Amino acid sequence: MKRISFLLTLWLFLSFESNSQDIKVIELEPVEIIPSDQILVYSNFSKIKKRHEGPARTHDKLSIISGFTNPSDGKIQIEGIELFFNHKWTVNSEGFYIQPVVVGVENGLPGQHLLGFSEKYLVTSKLKDRLYIDLSSQQLELVPHQKIFLGIRFLENVNPEVQNKFNVTVIFGQADEPTYLQDSLENPFLQISSTSSDSVGLKYSVVYKLKE
Repeated sequence: MKRISFLLTLWLFLSFESNSQDIKVIELEPVEIIPSDQILVYSNFSKIKKRHEGPARTHDKLSIISGFTNPSDGKIQIEGIELFFNHKWTVNSEGFYIQPVVVGVENGLPGQHLLGFSEKYLVTSKLKDRLYIDLSSQQLELVPHQKIFLGIRFLENVNPEVQNKFNVTVIFGQADEPTYLQDSLENPFLQISSTSSDSVGLKYSVVYKLKE
């Protein structure tokens, strides 16, 4: 698959701080997603028309999300989310931590966080440009055509003295869903893209299974 990367250059100038002394750290491993009759994959990167460059942004603990609507006429359970990045790894960076973000809908916009996570995930250079987070333990079920917002929150670098640069991978052209940013949990999500014909959107896929 041809990589299409640009939009948001994220500089993580973060000091190391743990959200909890007892928080569980999970080191992510490369995952090969193979759709089957039980496991299905929804991708939002099929509408690619032309490149559009967006502004660089700098944030602490940045959250980035995009909408996902159950494409089925039946109930589904979310198994995981896959995101795509172009890492510019710095020597001795040792990686950085993230958490999944799952947000409900209020008047068509991101509302309250649906799930809280007691884990944080370690991202290292071995993952290259694909990042999969297993959400199956959350038992997150959606009724037919129900919508939520999914994404990740950047936490901190393992090595606070090292700066990492990451290009978030996006689609260009007619994005299925707008992309939103949040720079603090106390602030609302800010829409940074639209669904017009000359737009951009967060590139992601959602792995799910049909429920009986």
